[in-house]
Amino acid sequence: MANELLYGSGAAANLFDAARTEDLFVETIGDKDYSVLAHPALMYFGDKAGGISAVSNIPVVDLADDEFASLTEIQEMTPSDITSAVATITVARRGLERDLGDFAAALDGTGALDEIALADGLIVGANLTSLNLLVAIGAAFTTISGASGATMTHATIRGAKQSLRSASVGGPYISILGQKQYNEWETDFEALGGAVQMKTDQAREMARLTNSSYVGSWDNVDFFVSAKVVTDGTDLNGCMFGRGAIGWQSLTTKPGLGRITLMDAGWVVVEAERQGRKALSALIGNMYVGFGLIQDSGGVRLRSVD
Repeated sequence: MANELLYGSGAAANLFDAARTEDLFVETIGDKDYSVLAHPALMYFGDKAGGISAVSNIPVVDLADDEFASLTEIQEMTPSDITSAVATITVARRGLERDLGDFAAALDGTGALDEIALADGLIVGANLTSLNLLVAIGAAFTTISGASGATMTHATIRGAKQSLRSASVGGPYISILGQKQYNEWETDFEALGGAVQMKTDQAREMARLTNSSYVGSWDNVDFFVSAKVVTDGTDLNGCMFGRGAIGWQSLTTKPGLGRITLMDAGWVVVEAERQGRKALSALIGNMYVGFGLIQDSGGVRLRSVD
């Protein structure tokens, strides 16, 4: 029989497109979670607005490391000195821009080119930039657990935890591992059977609340994975640290003259800039943040083969 109205062939073929873009879009899979930045092991030293200088000197003072001396009834005591040092945090500007043409925006049916969706992506980018700054500090801790060229094992994790305890580092503890590092540790972890256990119920709940970065807790250490963990070409350099090792600061800016604000998170601002002669809108994100090493003894670098 002829003249059937069929999809893709015959008289009705011109009524159909070879492919149609759906009116929904899916983001690419990737390292988009930044819940690690809210962990209490990170010390936040406040906003720098009105602080005159972009550089903050953080005094590190030992007020509680001396014992009372044994004295006779009227013996005069000798004053004890205190030890101190200074750590620095420098706040700097970083930015990211997306340009959106009117023509493309008008034809888009997916929602991917919506101004608010693009602005939200800039906020995520700001947090990922902060994560980059954080793991770069963790990759430079002087104390190292793990051997160059070797796989990540439970002994490496346990060694890092023991190093922190030996240095009298207070909790809470946090560890940031590369995905390969975590996978290798997980394999070694499971081979140990009942000897060690992760808090899996807590991990599932945290993963539900915070996306996929948090993977569980072991022995009071919270573990996160990130694609931002530093590699030197041979080894991945994750980290484990306690409160007092790394700190950060932000800067909230004042609205500039004529600024069209789409999103304002204080230290991250996304604004729109209209370029009518080009029929184009620019979405501009500016952030002002700084991370700094406060006490090197408060952290351990976790090294394993890349």
